[in-house]
Amino acid sequence: MRDIFIVNESRYNMNQKIRIKIENVLIFFIIATSFFLLILSFIPSFKVPEYIRDFMEIKNMVQRAFSIILLALSIPLFKRIRMAWRITLIILSLDLLHNISNFALPIHRIIGIMDIVIIAFLLCFQSDFCCPSSRKTRKNALIFVVLSLFGIIVNATISYHYIRLGFPYTRSRSIIDSFFYSINILLGMNHVLSVSSKARHFEDLMFWFSWGCMLAAILYVVKPWIHTKKSNTADIWHARELLNRYSQNSCSYLALEDDKNLFFGRKVDGVIPYGIAGSTVLVNGDPICADEDFPVFLNEFKEFCQNSAHNMIFLSVTDYFLEEYHTQGFGSVKCGEEARFLLTDYEISGKKGAKMRMNINHAVKAGITVHEYRVNEKRDLKIEQAFHHITQEWLNEKRSALLQFTLGSVGLENPMDKRYFYGMDTTGNISAFIVFVPFLGKNGYMADVTRHGADSPSGIMETIMYQAFQQFKEEGIAYGSLGVAPLAGLEENSSNPIEKLLQFVYKNLNECYGFRDLYRAKEKYSPTDWLPAYYVYLPKIPTPKMFYAVAKIQNPKGLRDYAKSLIKGKMKKIFDKDPKSEEKPNPDEKVKSEEKS
Repeated sequence: MRDIFIVNESRYNMNQKIRIKIENVLIFFIIATSFFLLILSFIPSFKVPEYIRDFMEIKNMVQRAFSIILLALSIPLFKRIRMAWRITLIILSLDLLHNISNFALPIHRIIGIMDIVIIAFLLCFQSDFCCPSSRKTRKNALIFVVLSLFGIIVNATISYHYIRLGFPYTRSRSIIDSFFYSINILLGMNHVLSVSSKARHFEDLMFWFSWGCMLAAILYVVKPWIHTKKSNTADIWHARELLNRYSQNSCSYLALEDDKNLFFGRKVDGVIPYGIAGSTVLVNGDPICADEDFPVFLNEFKEFCQNSAHNMIFLSVTDYFLEEYHTQGFGSVKCGEEARFLLTDYEISGKKGAKMRMNINHAVKAGITVHEYRVNEKRDLKIEQAFHHITQEWLNEKRSALLQFTLGSVGLENPMDKRYFYGMDTTGNISAFIVFVPFLGKNGYMADVTRHGADSPSGIMETIMYQAFQQFKEEGIAYGSLGVAPLAGLEENSSNPIEKLLQFVYKNLNECYGFRDLYRAKEKYSPTDWLPAYYVYLPKIPTPKMFYAVAKIQNPKGLRDYAKSLIKGKMKKIFDKDPKSEEKPNPDEKVKSEEKS
């Protein structure tokens, strides 16, 4: 029985692949035909009377509008979006009516037959076009539909006016008649009235205004949509249980932040934290499940995204499951390195730890002591107010907006497994703190949130980090981590064009994010290991929209905020007395880039 099931499933998959190939050929045929008809509509007709040439021009304008819309619908059709399928049928049906009204001409007979064949194939394959379209953009689509109707009404008013003036026997014709007359003009089923050249130009403008609004409305309603639901308390606690059991990626604990949606497996027990930017689903870290369940769980999530016509990018992925990603058709590129510490081997003696020792000595001389705030045992309003004050000062010094998604929050209201360490001077003033999150089943902790005040003593962050690692080591915890240094450690002569692009960003756009500053800030702690981190994506060749989604989901202000930071940084560099000072930092000065800028 099992063998019969496997054979039937194999046949189904084969038939499905054949259907997909046929559908793709059909869509390519629609693209080719639309492009051909668009070019054809620009071929002039010189050997005809002027009134026929005007009549043919409006037909050509309609053909151009249909062709442009069908070309715009091609990508949503490849994504199998249901609304794109419906609109394509409507456009082809209107085009068929348009060609039937001119059936005497051979070219229109040929195009009409082609319309019938394409419509028939689309109807046969309607079950495959099942991806939902965005609900959020329907309001915008409605606005453009209203604008399109406005253009039609203006066109109707013009035609009604010239009917009244130029044709006395139609003086009793109503505005409703002119309205439908103008719709027929839009569809190329009526000729344009003989009017002045200015009125004709205005009518052409209203024609393209109406069709342009229709195109905009169509592009809005065919945007893909994915079903999401707000995570409840039970979901959060189940995700937490899975994290403490299976997580091997140091950033996985950020799944519990409010900016994540949670995807739970139906076939296996697992969770994936994701966000959505445009038509791209982004995941922070690897899927969280048992090792043996990973292939099934990844495939389930892949189907979830593909069924809603979304691309995928996994951020800060380790090499633990990298081979399985490739097996399932994903592409990958190195995106940075994680500063990891084997706490039993970590020490700051010798030349390698000289800078750390010097910074810690500065803090010790300033009277800094390190303490752990055990928020789950007893809340302390004074400590929490100090954390809030430090955060405000830190925000005032930042280059860009507060980043999200790949960074956690302080989370004092619901700390769960987070651990808090802070530095305090002899007067009881708290001027810096670090929030750690667990990974590897609490056998490792990553420094997620690192913040210091404007007047914090030099070396305070190094002191808190070192003392926290010593505390973890005493508890028998094996690993510490500073997280991923984005774009660090990329191969200089890589043949991968995406890695070359990331290398360019690292070298030339430091003012946007502080990539090199962040790497140096982590490097001075002398990690015992630098572990590679990857972007993993589907399709294998990522689109510019996917990389824009990576920037957008981390910064709500988008590229404008990055551009603002870049300009400020470049201007500062130009007017700096010593432009090379960034490359040769004073080891005694306070490091301003501890936080993942």
